[in-house]
Amino acid sequence: MCDKFNQLDKIIRIILFIPIWGWLVSGIYRILKFVDGGNNGNILTLILGILIIVIPIIGLIFSIVDLVTTITSDKVTFFAD
Repeated sequence: MCDKFNQLDKIIRIILFIPIWGWLVSGIYRILKFVDGGNNGNILTLILGILIIVIPIIGLIFSIVDLVTTITSDKVTFFAD
C-alpha cells in the first residue's frame, strides 16, 4: 500500500502533505507502513502513526516534516522506514 503512495507523482504527494489535512495522511501512512512491514514492522512507527492522528499538534509537526522531506528527498523518511 505504501509503495503505491510512493509511486504517486511528487506534486500529488506534496499536496497530500499540506498541513491542513497532511496530519491525517502522515498518520495513516505510518500505520500502513507498519502493517506493510509484517513482523519486521517497527512498533515506534505504529505508535507514532496513532499519536499523529489522535494529537493534532503532533500531526501538524509531522505533516510539515513530511512535506519538507518529500520536497527535498522525494520520500518520507522520518520514523517511517
